[in-house]
Amino acid sequence: MARSINSGDSYLSRLLKYIPTEIVMVFVSVEGVLRSSFADHPAYLEMGLWILAGTLTFLTPLWLWRVMRVKSFRHLFLSTISMVLWMFAIGGPFTFFDWYNQSLGSVVLPIYTLLVPIITGEAGKN
Repeated sequence: MARSINSGDSYLSRLLKYIPTEIVMVFVSVEGVLRSSFADHPAYLEMGLWILAGTLTFLTPLWLWRVMRVKSFRHLFLSTISMVLWMFAIGGPFTFFDWYNQSLGSVVLPIYTLLVPIITGEAGKN
């Protein structure tokens, strides 16, 4: 699937291209393995989840640039922010903060979805 935003893309298509689905899938899969492997060792689990989150945040723009051929800095930046917000919504290492509640992710993701077209100015196209 091409990830570059094209002028002929519909609004929904452009919005979906900002979600790095392959990276989100890796996060969900590895998080599950870490949670089952280190259930009895919360310190190791927390460290593993932070390493996973940091690594995938770093890899997101590289994956999109090198593999998916995304050239737009704005697209790479917004997709990386999207990845962090998806990890926040899913839980990941954020669950180790006392203030964290997974319902916050249910609020953050739709607000971000509303902000993307404001930031990009793409809502009125098509």
